[in-house]
Amino acid sequence: MKLRRSLSHVGGPVTTWGDRAIAADLAVALGVTPAPRPLAGGDPKPRAAGGDDPDRAHVHGFHTYPARMHPTTARQLVLTVSAPTATVLDPFCGSGTVLVEAMLAGRRVMGTDLNPLAVRLARLKTTRFGAAALRSMAQQAHSIALFADTRRRRRAGASHRYSREDVALFAPHVLLELDSLAVGIRQLAPEDAALREALELVLSSILVKVSVGASDTSSRPQPRRIAAGFPARLFARKAEELARRLGEFSQALSEATPEALVTADDAGALRSIPASSVDSVVTSPPYAATYDYLTHHALRLRWLGLDSRPLAEGEMGARRNYAKLDASAAARTWARELDRTLRALRRVCRSGARVAFLIGDSAVGAHAIRADEILAAVAPDAGFTLLARASQPRPHFHGPSSPAFRHGPRTEHAIVLQKR
Repeated sequence: MKLRRSLSHVGGPVTTWGDRAIAADLAVALGVTPAPRPLAGGDPKPRAAGGDDPDRAHVHGFHTYPARMHPTTARQLVLTVSAPTATVLDPFCGSGTVLVEAMLAGRRVMGTDLNPLAVRLARLKTTRFGAAALRSMAQQAHSIALFADTRRRRRAGASHRYSREDVALFAPHVLLELDSLAVGIRQLAPEDAALREALELVLSSILVKVSVGASDTSSRPQPRRIAAGFPARLFARKAEELARRLGEFSQALSEATPEALVTADDAGALRSIPASSVDSVVTSPPYAATYDYLTHHALRLRWLGLDSRPLAEGEMGARRNYAKLDASAAARTWARELDRTLRALRRVCRSGARVAFLIGDSAVGAHAIRADEILAAVAPDAGFTLLARASQPRPHFHGPSSPAFRHGPRTEHAIVLQKR
């Protein structure tokens, strides 16, 4: 069984700088206990207190998302920079890890992202659902699975012509089953829009599992033998799991915790966030030249019919863009992207607001991009003071650029800034 991991999960020595109390808290944020190893049968070992590892507890365990922040890290950063009644913003909210943890800590939360899949996931995972709605979610999923199974047995054809990418990614019978599931979801009544969006994300969560792709971030083929009827059964099971996880999250929330506000927005502009409305920021921007979310999520964006143009035009740190640059130009570009984000945060933050960044080193060719150094260089001109930093080594998995770290390891940093 392959264990999925969030960022900030590898132990090692932590170095700190700056305000001692804050730096100590940041060191705790980086010091995440690794998840338990699987048992012989494939199930993870239970923790002493029982239940999932924090990385997969309640809604955190639904739907993969590359480079998620570990929930324990997110929680500690929220507690480090925000008061109990604060409004916390994550301008790169991804699948909503920081938002979920901030809500569980009783904060008012706002999140933005350019990735429409991220916005959909974060909204779903931060929504309170009543017991009746959750029962309906599971029941409707089983009805849709039965609908797909009936179409399979009748050998019904596809509802439309599929792209060459989809034909290459799925076995023919799997593609037809997925098509039937999509048709069943689209047939839900207009007043069931929230349920339809949730079940679309359930469908999204199983796409890679039944494809020939190895993972969201790998184009390496990994052929799978998928039995007829399995995609429909998996869909129903994942919907039941989602309903259970949403119920657990809702029960863990205080009744006084406000609903989350999640919008599609550019972190370098934050047009949806009013000026001087944010008390604290906890976020992890995409690391320079490391990921390409447009490519990683192309399959899911296509199947959910989401508009990827804003992401294609404005994705920060995208590997596809940095691949065209030499090391010097890459560092300058990363500095400009960070500066633009900080200036947007300065507008929306109240005076004295603290900003926690989880940010990691990256590489272009044989040259390292030291994220903490670049952030420290651009922060003053953008109106922020560096208060503290904690740093911990991380493994580097990209062989061609490994020489970039021959003089020192790739490092991940938890950094706190304060608006002047």
